[in-house]
Amino acid sequence: MSGAQMDGVQERALREVSRVLDWAAAAEHAWDRPPFHVPGLQPKAERLIADGIAEAVAASGTSPLGVVIVGEAGAGKTHLLGWVKERIAEADGYFFLVDLSSGGDFWRLVAASMVEDLGRSTSQEGIQAVVALRRLAGLAGVAGRFAGDRPCTREDLDALVDGLLARDRRLLKCRDTLRALALYAVGGGQALEVGHDHLSSVPETQEGDRAAWGLGRGVKGHREIVAELSALLALTGPLTIAVDQIDAVLEGSRRSRAAGAEADDRAPDAIEGIAGGLMDLRHITRRTLCLVACLPSSWQLIEKDAVGTARDRFRTSLTLSTFGDPRAARTMIERRFATAFARAGFDPPDPVWPIAPAAFGTSVGMTPRTLLRRVGDHVGRCRDEGVVRLLERFDPVPVPAAVTAPAEAVVTAPPPPDLGRLDARFQGLRAGARIDAAYDAAREDEVVPPLLLAGLNAWILEQGPAGRAFRTDPPPSDRRPPLHAKLRQTLDPQTEAERHWTFRMIGATHHKAYLPRLAAGMEASGLGPDVPDRTFVVLRNHDWADGGVTRTRLAELQEWGGVSLPVQGGDLRVFAALRTMLEEADPDLEAWLRSRRPASTTDLLGRLLAPEEKATAPPVPEPVPVPATPAPGPQLVIGHRLDDGSQVSLDLPVLARHVAVFAGSGSGKTVLLRRLVEECALRGVSSIVLDPNNDLARLGDPWPEPPAGWLPGDADRADRYFAGTEVVVWTPGWSRGRPLSFQPLPDFAALLDEPDELASALNLAVETLAPRAQLDRATPKARKERAVLRQALEYFAGSKRSGFPALLDMLADLPFAASHLSKADELAADIGQRLRAETVNDPLFAGAGEPVDPGLLLTPSPGKQARVSVISLAGLTDDARPGFVSRLQTALFTWIKRNPVRDRPLSGLFVMDEAQAFAPSGKRTAALASTQTLISQARKYGLSLVFATQAPKGVDNKVSGNATTVFIGRINNATQQEVVKEMAKARGGSADRVGRLNAGEFYASSTDLSSVLMRAPQCLSHHPSAPLTEEEILRRARP
Repeated sequence: MSGAQMDGVQERALREVSRVLDWAAAAEHAWDRPPFHVPGLQPKAERLIADGIAEAVAASGTSPLGVVIVGEAGAGKTHLLGWVKERIAEADGYFFLVDLSSGGDFWRLVAASMVEDLGRSTSQEGIQAVVALRRLAGLAGVAGRFAGDRPCTREDLDALVDGLLARDRRLLKCRDTLRALALYAVGGGQALEVGHDHLSSVPETQEGDRAAWGLGRGVKGHREIVAELSALLALTGPLTIAVDQIDAVLEGSRRSRAAGAEADDRAPDAIEGIAGGLMDLRHITRRTLCLVACLPSSWQLIEKDAVGTARDRFRTSLTLSTFGDPRAARTMIERRFATAFARAGFDPPDPVWPIAPAAFGTSVGMTPRTLLRRVGDHVGRCRDEGVVRLLERFDPVPVPAAVTAPAEAVVTAPPPPDLGRLDARFQGLRAGARIDAAYDAAREDEVVPPLLLAGLNAWILEQGPAGRAFRTDPPPSDRRPPLHAKLRQTLDPQTEAERHWTFRMIGATHHKAYLPRLAAGMEASGLGPDVPDRTFVVLRNHDWADGGVTRTRLAELQEWGGVSLPVQGGDLRVFAALRTMLEEADPDLEAWLRSRRPASTTDLLGRLLAPEEKATAPPVPEPVPVPATPAPGPQLVIGHRLDDGSQVSLDLPVLARHVAVFAGSGSGKTVLLRRLVEECALRGVSSIVLDPNNDLARLGDPWPEPPAGWLPGDADRADRYFAGTEVVVWTPGWSRGRPLSFQPLPDFAALLDEPDELASALNLAVETLAPRAQLDRATPKARKERAVLRQALEYFAGSKRSGFPALLDMLADLPFAASHLSKADELAADIGQRLRAETVNDPLFAGAGEPVDPGLLLTPSPGKQARVSVISLAGLTDDARPGFVSRLQTALFTWIKRNPVRDRPLSGLFVMDEAQAFAPSGKRTAALASTQTLISQARKYGLSLVFATQAPKGVDNKVSGNATTVFIGRINNATQQEVVKEMAKARGGSADRVGRLNAGEFYASSTDLSSVLMRAPQCLSHHPSAPLTEEEILRRARP
C-alpha cells in the first residue's frame, strides 16, 4: 500500500521519538534519573534487591547477602541499576558504581569508584561526600562547624574526630580516612588535594601537608580505604556497591586461560582477582548491599573460581527474563513515546503510534533492547522515506502497512532544515566563547569536562547511524576526577567488549602536581602493556619537566597507547558553542551537525576520533559518476583527491614494484589493504594475505547492507567480487581448521640453471637453518659450523636431492666431497642432530602434515577468476610466526621462479600486515632474510609485495626502501611521524598533516603520481569493528 507523505508535525514527533530510544544505555548512566522505568517489569529482581536494601537499613554492623543480576545482553541489567540508585537514595543511603572495564587491580578500581562517586549527587542534598559529612557531624555533635558558611579548619576536623570517637572507639583506626573524607567534601585547593590523595592511596606530595590537617604520612591500601569508608558511611545510612562491566574482562581472561598454562602454573588473573574480590567485598563492608550485574557465563566463571563461597555470600543468581507479557512491552514504549510527543507538541492517534497495538503480541520472548532496536529501526525508516507506516509486528517478516492520511487532512512535506540559521548561531557562539578558565589548573576539573563532553556528543551525532556504537560517560565530579571525559565504542554487544578513549587536561606545571594526575589518569584509563583498545589523551599546553620520573611516565604513556597533545583555543571555542547548541536542542541540530561536522573537523577530534570501520569523512567534492556496471580496466581506482574530487589511479603493472602502507591504529589502513586485494581480484589477480590480527579473514563476507564510504557503482563491484572470487582461510597451527605447512628448504633443483637465483636460495637456506642449529653466534666454532652447513647445502643442491628429511640424512653421514674442512663430518652430524631435535620441538618447522604447493594458494577453482588465501596466524605463538612466514616465503620464492608471469601484469599479491614483526630494523628474525630475498627478486616474476606497518621506523630499510608505491596515513606517535615526513620529503612530497588525517585519508605517491592527499573508499567486504574470534576463524577455514 502506498503511504501518506509525512507532514512537518509528524516528522518533528518522530525526531523526538528517536531521541528516547536509547537501546545501548550503559551502566554509567545509572547516575541519570531513570525516566522510563516500568514497575514490575522484572518483579523478582526488584523484590530481591528491595529486600537487600531493607536488610542493610536494619543492620547495625553486618552486610546482607549480595545479589547477582544475571541476564543476556539487552535484558535490562543496566536500567535496573538506575532504579537501584533511586531506591537506596530513598532509604537515605549511598550508591557506588564500580566499572571494571578498564581492568587492573580489583581493590584499586573499587576504591577509585567510591572516591569518584562520593563527588556525585543522588539526591537534592548535594554530593554524597557532603551529605555524609553533615550526617557524621550531626552524630559527633559538631554540625555547626560544617554548615558550609566558612572554610573548614584543622580544629573542625579535630572536633569531628573527637565527637565520633566518643560514640565508638572502634573508629580510631578510621580517623585519618574520616579527616580525608571531610577535606574531600568541603575542602578546596591544597586541602582537597590532601583529602583526595589519602583516599586514593597516593603518597604525600609535600612533606608536612598531611600533618597540617592532623593526618599521618602513612599510605593505606585500597582495600583498607574501602573498608574504612564503608564503616564511616554505615554510621549514617545503608550502602549499595554495584559492580558492572566485568563481562569483557572475564571473557578475555577465560581465553587466556584456554590458550595458556594449567591453573596451578599461572599467575593470578582477572577471573581470580574479581572472584576473590567480590567474595571479600561483602566480608569487609558494613550495612552494604553488594550487587553484581553480568552475563550468565560470567557468573559461572566466578562461581567456579570462588568454589563454595559464592553461594555463602550472594543470593542465588537471578536471571532477568525477556518479555512474557505484551502489556509490559507496550507500557515501556508508551512511557518513552509520551515524553517525546509532549516535547514535540504532538497529539498522536494512539499512544504507541506509529506502532500497531497488535504488534506487541509479537514482543513475547524479546529483550527490552531488541524491542527498542526494532522500534528505532522502524522510526528511522519512516523518517528516511518521509512516509509513516504502522509496524504490524516486531519479527521481521512482513513489510509494514502504510498509514493513509485522513481524507480531510492537508498533508504537506516537512520543509528542508534551515541550516543557514544554525550556521549563524554557531558562528556567534564560537566568536563569543570565553575559554580562558579551561587553561587554569585550579579550575580545569570544573571547566574542561563539559566542553569535552559537548564536543564528543556532537561528534557522535555527526556520525549518523554509525554513531550508535559510541557513547560518552556522564560528567565526572569536580573533586579531583582522574579523567575529564570518556568515549566508549561497543565492539561486541554480546560480551560488551569496548574500545575507550579517555581525556584529561593537566595544566599544573610543577612535577609534584602533574605526576599524580598523570598517574591517576593512566590507571583510570586502563593503560598497560598488551592492553588493547585503550587510548588516553593528555591535553597539555606546557612542556613537561625533564626529570627521570617524568620521562619514565611519558615513555609508558606512549608505549601503552596514550598521547600528550596541546589543545587549541579554537577547538575549545567550538566545543563551547556546541555545548550551548546541544542544550538548546534545536529541531534541526542533528541535520546541521551531520552536514557541517564542526566537532569532527576540530584539530583534536579530527586527529583522534576516526575509527576506520565506522567514521565517515568530512565532505569532499563529489566524485565523477561512473557507469553502474563498469568493466574493470587495467587501472585501479584507489581513491579520490581531497582537493578536487578527481580519481587517483594506479596502473596494475606498477604494483609489481611493491607497495608500502605506513599508518597507525584507526587510520583506515586495514580498509585500504582490503580494497587493494579486492580490486586486484576483480582483475583476475589472486592474493596471499597474512592475517596477524584476525581482521582480514572476513574478505569473503559481504556487507549486510551498503556501508558509508562506498563509491558510485561499488554495490555492483561487490556483487562481481563475491561472484568471481574464492576466499580460502588457512590456519597453520590449528588442525581443526585448514592446516598449512611448508618445507624449510627451497627447491634447489628448479634453480640449478640460474646461478644468481641458486646463490640467493642457498643464502636463504643458511639464514633459515642457522638460528635453528644455533649457528648464529659470533664464536669461532659457530662460524666454522656455519661454513660446513653452507658447503653441505651446496653439495645437496648439486646432488639434485630434495626435501628436508633427505638433508638431515646427508648431514648424518656427510660425503667427503661435500667439505674439506677438518672434522666436517663430525660437525655436520652435530648440526643434523640439532636440526632433528628442532623438528621434534616444533613440528611446523619440518613442515608437519602435508606440505602445500604455494601455487595452490594463488590458483582459483574452476569457475572463479581469483583466489584470496587468507593465512590466519592466530594459531601460532608470536615466536613461531616469523619462522612460519620464512618457510612460506622460501616456498613462494621457488614457485615464482618456476612460474613466471607471461600473459598478465601480475602473478599475484603477497600482503604482509604488521611488517615490523617479520622484517624489523636492527634486529634479526627468522623471516628477515627471506623477506629481503623475496622483495629483491619478486618483481622480476610479477609478484607484488604489499607491506603495512604502524611503525615505519621499525621496518628494515631494504623492505621500506624497495616500494615504488607508498601510502601514508594518520600516525599518532611523534617519532614515527618524523620518519614518514622524511620519507615523503625524500620522494619529493610532503606529509605535514600526517598526525591530523582522518580515517581513510592518505598521502599517496607512485610512478607518475606525485604525492597527493586522497580519500580511500570503503572496502567491498564486510569490515565491522571487532576482530574475529577463534571459533569464527575456524568456521570460515573448515572445507
